[in-house]
Amino acid sequence: MRHLFSAILLSVLVTLFAGACGSSPQRAGILATTPLWAAITSEVACGHPVDSLIPVGADPHSFEPSLADRGQVDTTLLLVANGNKLEEGLDDIMSTTSTPVHYIINDAADDDSHNDDSDPHVWLDPLSVANSLPALADALSQHAGLDPVSVEACRRDLNARLQILDRDIGDRMATIPDDRRIVVTDHAMLGRFANRYHLRILGTVLNSHSSMAQASAHDLELLATEMHNQGVAVVAIEESGHDADSRRLAERTGATLV
Repeated sequence: MRHLFSAILLSVLVTLFAGACGSSPQRAGILATTPLWAAITSEVACGHPVDSLIPVGADPHSFEPSLADRGQVDTTLLLVANGNKLEEGLDDIMSTTSTPVHYIINDAADDDSHNDDSDPHVWLDPLSVANSLPALADALSQHAGLDPVSVEACRRDLNARLQILDRDIGDRMATIPDDRRIVVTDHAMLGRFANRYHLRILGTVLNSHSSMAQASAHDLELLATEMHNQGVAVVAIEESGHDADSRRLAERTGATLV
């Protein structure tokens, strides 16, 4: 009886092990790295739900994924990412997962612009977002199994709204006198917006495209003096929680945080 029990147990263990080694994860759903790209992807996907890996309000530059996040990435049909080091903490996962990863930044180029290609903040230019949509639509059809005709119709609808948004922003910016179109930012985030709508950036609190860089006291002193000399009244920040230096600069110069 003991030998029979051992044989049965061995057979069960071999079966379970073989099944575990030979199976692939059951994939379902669509995932994006940030809430904004989740919303945009859902629009192109005709309202199909898209989850965000990084929570609302979290800084994508500093987000560190958990084991559960890794499992979520490995079992989704498609991961939509900004790319270009925006989600730096996710680089390892995105480079090693078997899940297809679609990088928005690869398709957002605008031949008529003078954008810094290293700037990951592509969503701040509506036309760059519009340029990225055809490839996103293709990825949704290819990897998530969505109907390409429906997806293309939804892409066209979103594209039309982005064109309207671009004109609306341009009209609003046109009401601002040239000598007032100058700001300071917490990090190098507004370059694409500034290039598109003819805004001048006097300087940045953090000399980096990432909000995780360190501010230099000497550079802040020079920036405060330059702000005073040129009458800069606005410091633009992201909602990332890394804005202590920007707030101190605004308090010192009397500028408004936006």
